[in-house]
Amino acid sequence: MKYFLSIILFSIFFSGVSQSNKSIDSLYKPDPNYLEDQFYFGISYIVLQNLPTGIKQNGFSNAIKLGYIRDIPINEQRNIGLGIGLGYCRDIFYQNLRISTDENTGELVYDVLEGADYQSNSFSLNKIEMPFELRFRGSSPTKYKFWRVYAGATLSYVASASANYTSSKVNVSYNGIKNINPWQAGLNISAGYGTWNFNYYYGLTKIIKDNVSINGNAVQMKEMRFGIMYYFL
Repeated sequence: MKYFLSIILFSIFFSGVSQSNKSIDSLYKPDPNYLEDQFYFGISYIVLQNLPTGIKQNGFSNAIKLGYIRDIPINEQRNIGLGIGLGYCRDIFYQNLRISTDENTGELVYDVLEGADYQSNSFSLNKIEMPFELRFRGSSPTKYKFWRVYAGATLSYVASASANYTSSKVNVSYNGIKNINPWQAGLNISAGYGTWNFNYYYGLTKIIKDNVSINGNAVQMKEMRFGIMYYFL
């Protein structure tokens, strides 16, 4: 967490310096070919959808992401544009679906922690994400605080997945979880005024493949996120 707080503080400081320099420069020579919001940092709360019977969220499931978006204005005023980017996202899901391995076969086992005495249970995804946006904003060559609405879709590739289970007796981690959908997609929108903006993401893809079932029912979990986005440079 200290690492991510450092990123936020650095981003705010760097953005403030950058915006101040831009403002000073604009007094002398406004740039008619300016670009907006090419770097982003976001943090969100995850709500899991389509949970099987017996599966419940517990703890603060969250997503943290950062990346770069190439801003492509498509009109003369440069207040409408496209965004194509590349970034990193880490999802952590706290819930009572335990992922472990069978001692005899080494195969992954999915079971529900019903009434079990444990401290924490989660699985996490490290994803490379590729956002695509249609961008509407109230910017100009000399105006750096403005309203914005950015809407589009994000395609993600799950680079790695892991699970962690902690009780009073054991702390067990599993890396390289199988049965995770490697390609995931969702719709997203960011809107607001100034640097910090509300962000919403709705996942279209199931997190876990259909071949995983609990009590005979396929685990069809999807994610929905509510959070904030910080744009700079």
